[in-house]
Amino acid sequence: MAALPDFNIVETGDLVSDNYYSITFQGRKMGYNRVAKRILPSGTMFQETSYYKLPVGGVEQEITSEGLMTVDDSLRMKMMTFDFSGGGYKTTVNAALRNGALDVEIKTPSGRRRTSYPYEGALYTSTIIPELLKMRGFRRGRFELPTFDPMTASARTYSLHVIGKDRLKRFGDKEVWEVRLMFGPIQTAMFIDTSGTLLMEKTPEGFMSVLEEKKKALRFDAHEGGGVDFLAEFSLPLGGEVIENPRDAVRFEMRIKGLQAGLFDLDDFNQSWDADSEILTVDSRGLHRDSLFPKIVPNDTAEAMNIQCHDRRIVAAAEKITKGANSDTERLIAINDYLYKKMSKQTTVSIPSAVDVLRKMRGDCNEHTTLFVALARSLGIPARANVGLLYMDGYFYYHAWPQAFADGRWQSFDATLGQHPVDATHIKLTSGGLDQMLALLRFGNARMSFVEIDYKGKDAKR
Repeated sequence: MAALPDFNIVETGDLVSDNYYSITFQGRKMGYNRVAKRILPSGTMFQETSYYKLPVGGVEQEITSEGLMTVDDSLRMKMMTFDFSGGGYKTTVNAALRNGALDVEIKTPSGRRRTSYPYEGALYTSTIIPELLKMRGFRRGRFELPTFDPMTASARTYSLHVIGKDRLKRFGDKEVWEVRLMFGPIQTAMFIDTSGTLLMEKTPEGFMSVLEEKKKALRFDAHEGGGVDFLAEFSLPLGGEVIENPRDAVRFEMRIKGLQAGLFDLDDFNQSWDADSEILTVDSRGLHRDSLFPKIVPNDTAEAMNIQCHDRRIVAAAEKITKGANSDTERLIAINDYLYKKMSKQTTVSIPSAVDVLRKMRGDCNEHTTLFVALARSLGIPARANVGLLYMDGYFYYHAWPQAFADGRWQSFDATLGQHPVDATHIKLTSGGLDQMLALLRFGNARMSFVEIDYKGKDAKR
């Protein structure tokens, strides 16, 4: 047994509470979480610190995050600082509500980026939810709670359902309230006592956070904790079938039974979803006659907080990489080939930033895709990041790859695998930013089965 590293809580104000939680996944210890509350002359400060140690893609990752939040007497957010470190990348997000505007700053080793946009009303953080429910008297029912998400640096919404008192007596005779929280694809069950203290939180996938004594929460068996690989755990089988040459697949049909309607964007220029037959068809050569399907939207060319397509370093790199190319397609192929050859392939848990990826030139599919999209947009080429599944060794795994609109049509690329177009076992679930990375969790109990596949030069049909 070894102790996890401890973090120093900011020594200011009067300490009111200091709670420690053990974090487990399917019964195995992953790390811990610490929440401290202090009273300040101008409000209340919460500090939340997390440490995780877990294998992802066969590589043991250490992930730390620390959030510092000040709130007013109604628990509305005033200011927030959030630090996230993982895979050799570090990101700091600062946010503040001032005079009807939300000011956001993102700081990484490559520099600072600031933005401000109008925002009226309150924002809350997940840390204060237990105390907010206590303040509201644990009124049963459903309501929405506006929040600021530091992982995407944007205002979003929690959906909360106060179910009632815990009838299963999980905590003995103690009076405990059960609450369901929905945030994008994430669903959790929270158990909160009448003092507004979170006792336990768990997800359907097997994540659990349990209030414990500090000494117990900080204890960690490294051998036990390393038993679950996250990429493997969230992989999806193809009904026992094996695709022998997935990288050579040009057309693929699969049946997806039990998929909840409206969760994914399954129709694209190279994908077609038939809800009646529950068959998804993917063709790397394209399926839709309309070359402008899907439509180009402003986000396909816009700069984002993590896709700095107007940064001089990104612009200069794109011009250098594509020198001598005579068309947008040639420029995109040059970018794809360059990233495939020059970037080190390394499983990484991070908040990828294009400028920082350009500086480090290492990472997994998220880093490759983020930099590709930034380089393409810097040249004025519409591009977006796809989030979905990739077939390998009998299973579909989480994967990200870009698509871009060039020379009158959409085209697919995979800088991680060096493909153009991508093979037909790339299943796009949605596209967008960092908030879509957990899209796989929405798959629920849906099941996939093999229907038909065509390879280059030959086919295998069922």
